[in-house]
Amino acid sequence: MKVFFLFFYLVLCMLLNPVKSYGEKIITLNQAYMYAAKLNGTIKSQRETYYQSTLVKWTAISMLLPNISLTYKDQRFHENSPSSSSQTSSGGSNIFTFFYPTYGYTFALTQPLLNIPAIPAYYAAENFIKSSKMSLNNVSQNKLFDTASDYYDVLSDENLVKADKKTMKEALSHLQLAKAKLTAGLAIITDVLQAKSEYYQAKQQYIAAKNKLKSSEANLRAIIGVSFNFKVVKPKNPSLLNNDLKKYIKLAYKYNPGLKSLKFLKKESKDEVYYYETKYIPTINFEATYNGISDNHFIPQGNEHYWTAAGVLTFPIFQGGTRIISIEKARSQNNANMYELIQAKRNLRADVVSGFYNIQNLKYQIIALKHEESYAFKNYKLVEEEYKAGVATSVDVITALAELASARHNLLAEKLDYYSSILDFKTLTGSFKRKLIRLSIDRFKY
Repeated sequence: MKVFFLFFYLVLCMLLNPVKSYGEKIITLNQAYMYAAKLNGTIKSQRETYYQSTLVKWTAISMLLPNISLTYKDQRFHENSPSSSSQTSSGGSNIFTFFYPTYGYTFALTQPLLNIPAIPAYYAAENFIKSSKMSLNNVSQNKLFDTASDYYDVLSDENLVKADKKTMKEALSHLQLAKAKLTAGLAIITDVLQAKSEYYQAKQQYIAAKNKLKSSEANLRAIIGVSFNFKVVKPKNPSLLNNDLKKYIKLAYKYNPGLKSLKFLKKESKDEVYYYETKYIPTINFEATYNGISDNHFIPQGNEHYWTAAGVLTFPIFQGGTRIISIEKARSQNNANMYELIQAKRNLRADVVSGFYNIQNLKYQIIALKHEESYAFKNYKLVEEEYKAGVATSVDVITALAELASARHNLLAEKLDYYSSILDFKTLTGSFKRKLIRLSIDRFKY
């Protein structure tokens, strides 16, 4: 009875525990996304860059805030006096005999009343924050895309290992059959040597596929930031929702990360033009000071306290070539960004059209390769039966087996290319989104 309960407990643990007995944990694609969002160093670094951009707006806000300062001065004055006769032989040198303390302090206030450049500077700061936030989104989506791509690489390599293992077993079966026919006097030694060569070649492909799988797992492990061994499971295959090309072009114009970056860049250069243009508008500041002076020695009346207040107008009339050069440089950069944005839209449209039709072609190629693999497998089985009956040669079997292995490889490679192309296309149109990166990271307390 104890043995039965122990066996039941072990079975229950195997069902509930996702960790395999050999120490490999099962990670789904969504879990891989979560690991990358939490542990990927590039995403964490870009998050800090975004946080730094949130502090830039205070530079513009400070242009409208008052400046308050306190200056305190404490001085000691002395008067030289001849040395007395009671002092030692220090000669006729002077000594310090009297000290006169004096101190003063000043409170100063400068409050901007009219500072037009603060407005475009604030807009530029807000635009910079949005641009940095979008950059964080783009970097995060790129890393999550790389996670998905590497995840499908691992899946494809696992299927490749299974396919090459199956081919190796089929080659071994043919080798054993050739050896049996040689023993029975129905085959020659050349048949065995050819079958053995094909078996070793299939075994080498199997070992190469296993090594490639280890490399792919290492790449996925690096990007999601984990060090333990794991196994992957087949997720839902990526696919396009519909076949409306015009809709994808509109989505690309609206959500493409690269195009959005150029839009922010153009707006930033436009704000810079406004900033330089308003920089030469007059500014008005209110200035006030409160002074307290104490000088008991030099001012017999004692303390003096007074305050001043004034409105200060600063009107820039001429500053050499600084004004026209800075404005024209900003306008020229704004024009350059506009031209680059126009060309980027043209290139994006071409990329969307090309990617869309490439996916359609890959879809039909997969269908064709599935038929080729099915035909190659049936042909191999047929030739194998013919070889058993003495109708076909060992070379025919080896040729059919090589065609079957090639068909399997081609189908797996085409499937991986198809999935990668869909992921690329979704990134191109801005459809590959993952709401996993926390953006509310403004830690500045105000």
